[in-house]
Parts: sequence; structure tokens; C-alpha cells
Amino acid sequence: MLDQYLTALAQHDPSPLPVATSFKFTENGVQLRLGEGFWKTAGAAQSYRLYVLDPQDGAAAVQTIVKENDHVALMMLRLKLAAGKISEVETFVVRAGDQQFFKPAVFDTLPPIYSQPVPAAERNTRQQLLAAASAYFTAIHTEGTAQYRPAPFGEGMNRHENGVQTTNVPMNGHNPTTAAQQLDAAVFKGIKVMDRRYPVVDIEDGTVLGIVTFRGDSPARKTTLLLSEIFKVTDGKIRQIRAVMLDRPLNAQTGWN
Repeated sequence: MLDQYLTALAQHDPSPLPVATSFKFTENGVQLRLGEGFWKTAGAAQSYRLYVLDPQDGAAAVQTIVKENDHVALMMLRLKLAAGKISEVETFVVRAGDQQFFKPAVFDTLPPIYSQPVPAAERNTRQQLLAAASAYFTAIHTEGTAQYRPAPFGEGMNRHENGVQTTNVPMNGHNPTTAAQQLDAAVFKGIKVMDRRYPVVDIEDGTVLGIVTFRGDSPARKTTLLLSEIFKVTDGKIRQIRAVMLDRPLNAQTGWN
């Protein structure tokens, strides 16, 4: 169904999609009619597709790159299915300039860790996967306070944000630091993680889609960050994070909370 949606999107024609009577569609937190927004300008989706599939809950999501005229956009697409029909569509469409991080070339290939299903005997439960993802956002929300608790990172964990690696590499003139070191040092202190949702949980692959907003009380903060992250989790530890995110007006809503 995700691939069918992307094919229809490239043809600018949503009519082939099986849409439920009760239906909702948002793009970048704004409710639209199907066929509006990116539907008018999108081209073909590229070969990079990071799926999160949750047949138990009738939910699915994908991160991909989509052509748009002479440029490309990063896209997160989430679907909710009921009786074989689409009842919810949520999309993030991120173009150059929508956020400080934008390096879509990194998304040309899927890291091997994401393409490896977790052996049945080693799979985490839905609750364990959710706990790992939630612990990450709680660590960001509480870093630098007495309530801070470290997130459960696996060795060598890396985070990519709109294709830019933001862990274990030099950043803004600073030496490389791990995700754990960043949170322990409270480098993101002041961020309020709001509007948390975990709409797709893939037990077989050990992946979770988390969608949140980053807000803050600082007068210097002029925007709200609308953020979707796909976590790869094994043994209760976060192994990789890949995010598609964009800046929105300060009081912007997600369209779903």
C-alpha cells in the first residue's frame, strides 16, 4: 500500500487509492485534501525506502526520497489501514532550506542493520520497543535536570537527521561525541519534547516510528521542530536512528494531537 501510494503520488492522481469513508490527510502538520500539496509537484520516489510495517495494528510507514522538478525532497509517509482501506495519511515533505540539516544523498542506500530482521527468539515485545524509543525522548526532555535518565544506546549507535550524521563526527567545531555523551552533557538542554506518538511498531524488524515536536521556553527559539524518527532496536538498546524533520512556525501543531 505504501508503494501504491507513492506510485499514485508520482502520477498526481489519488483516485486509484482505496480510501475509507472516514479519512484524514496531513502534510507537514496541516490538514489537506488528498491531491493537494505535494501531490501537485511530486515526481517518482527513489530506490531508497526504509519501511516500518505493523500488520498487527494496520499501520505502515516509509522514509524515502522523491523527485520534485530538478530537485529532491525527503519524505516520511505514514498510513493507517482499516478493512483494506486507507483511513489516515500523514506526510512530512522536507526540501532544502526547510531545516538546517539537509543531505539527501546519504539516503541512497539502506544501512545493513535496517535490512536485517531480528531472529524470532531475539525479538523485543511491542512494549519493550516502545520503552526504548520513549526513553530516548525522555532523556532529551530531562537532560541537565535531576530527572535525567540516560537512554539505552547500543555500542556504535549513530543518528542521521535529514541525512546528516550528528553523532560520532565533529560538529560545530567540537570533537566527535556519541549520542550518550551529548545527552549526558545536556547539549540539547531546554528542549521540550511534546506531542509524542509511536504510530508504527515493527516487531519483526525491531523498528519504531516516533513522531514528536521539539519546543522550548527560550525567547531565542523561533520555530517548532516537527520530527519523525525511525529507531532500530535490538536487545532493548537503540542501534540506529534516522530522522526526517522540518521547522514549522513557533506554535504549529502536528494535525494529530
